[in-house]
Amino acid sequence: MEIWKEVYKGMIPKDTYKTWITNSEERGLDIELWGSAYHVTIKFGNVSAIRILDEGIVQEGVYPDEEISKYKKNNFINCIYKLENGKFGREIEEMSSGFIDMVSIRHYVIITDNFNIDIVTEWEPALKIDTI
Repeated sequence: MEIWKEVYKGMIPKDTYKTWITNSEERGLDIELWGSAYHVTIKFGNVSAIRILDEGIVQEGVYPDEEISKYKKNNFINCIYKLENGKFGREIEEMSSGFIDMVSIRHYVIITDNFNIDIVTEWEPALKIDTI
């Protein structure tokens, strides 16, 4: 059963964010959230997998209704969640034929106004918040 846990709870300020995603071999994955008052950078380093879905086509059927409904009532204010036994993480483990050990990887999902971003990585993300 997939379980969501809030990461950096209460640290990401409420704002209307636009998403800027960069991923490279040199720097890894950076997700930047640009709001009217805040700029949030979430650095993941090198990741094993990433999936970006338009918010309009997901949630029902992609993620468990119980988990979505818990956070949807607050409009996903926390923005970043760590998933235990997440479906996308399990799919990546299966595709890798055991190359990825589910014990050592982490599955995160970032939910913004326009995107749902799944990240499978060995590393915990670093968070940086600046005022604009």
